[in-house]
Amino acid sequence: MTEDNPSFDGFFPVPDWAPHTRTWMSWPTDPEEMPGGLLESRVAFAHIARAIARHEPVRMIVPADVAKEAALTLGPRVEIIERPSAHGWIRDLAPTFITTEDGRIKTVAWKFNGWGGRHIVHEEDHGFAEELVRLMDFANYRGPIVLEGGAVQTDGLGTAIVTEQTLLSPNRNPLIGRSEAEEILMRFFGIVRVIWLGEGISGLKGGGGHVGRFCRFIRPGVVAIHSPDDPEHPDFRAMQDNLNRLKLARSPFGGEVEVIEFPVPEKIQPASSSYMGFYLARGVVLTPRLNDPVDDEALRRIAELFPDREAVQVEAEAVGGSLHHMALGEPEPTAL
Repeated sequence: MTEDNPSFDGFFPVPDWAPHTRTWMSWPTDPEEMPGGLLESRVAFAHIARAIARHEPVRMIVPADVAKEAALTLGPRVEIIERPSAHGWIRDLAPTFITTEDGRIKTVAWKFNGWGGRHIVHEEDHGFAEELVRLMDFANYRGPIVLEGGAVQTDGLGTAIVTEQTLLSPNRNPLIGRSEAEEILMRFFGIVRVIWLGEGISGLKGGGGHVGRFCRFIRPGVVAIHSPDDPEHPDFRAMQDNLNRLKLARSPFGGEVEVIEFPVPEKIQPASSSYMGFYLARGVVLTPRLNDPVDDEALRRIAELFPDREAVQVEAEAVGGSLHHMALGEPEPTAL
């Protein structure tokens, strides 16, 4: 195991609400990974990329053989970077951003094994994180475990939320337990408090346990969670367990965590959709439109959570509402 310890060097995670230099995305090419089919998912990716590009620069990684087709769909505001790519869930394959009080940015590139072996690891996936680091021109640490970016939520002040379903999965990290996982998070994230949730979204083949799909920090000490009130909903049992865990959790300073229960879509797909896949870009919060009766209420509620940002709804039914997994904000080197 590597002896790197970014926390000793003064680094801590960049939270979702930090300002971006740009957003990175990756054009989907694997039909097996997209819940709504490849064509429909590409349309959703294009909608989301164009929406983000109205507020900050967007770079889309696109394989050369489909670059012309992608360019026509994406339009002139989205910059295309021709590079081999297979998976569209860029946050899961990409490095984690860490920063210091004086605004220095470094990254941590983690191991990736196809979401616990549930999807093919393509040749293009090997070295994907390191290639992104090279394109961004940041120094990099190597993380010692399998860790997808959507599997961790941090508040920038020392607290992380993770799930047992993902971090302790025998298909990802069979040789580590809770204490070892916490030690790695503390070393590589500067985390001093880890909140362990149980299971996540139901019906997903790979990333169902990703906390970024169902429970998000709104600001330090405040989280919103996908919370069905129907006991027959497939996520009800898991989310009730997670709610109980959050109510018992404490911040590093001993305070309670404020928990905001968030409505869920009425339509239940083979894999549950969620409104917790919103994405924060410069001056805006992009919220998923799922063509569901709850869409308008969800937009209103998310707008209330981020009163200093414009709330914009974007078509995302084909990708289960997971804007957050499709887009990766490259943080500005900004001193605190």
